[in-house]
Amino acid sequence: MFKRKIYSKMQEWKKDSNGKTALLIEGARRIGKSTVVEEFAKMNMTAIY
Repeated sequence: MFKRKIYSKMQEWKKDSNGKTALLIEGARRIGKSTVVEEFAKMNMTAIY
């Protein structure tokens, strides 16, 4: 995966929000928004069932 600018902003959001705020990612079609969110979740989030 390419290193994207949004990835570091997502890390800041995770550190600062403590799960209390949502993160809106918007942009043009087909630029990898879903892909970067999926990769971020795999690396930084734990699943709670």
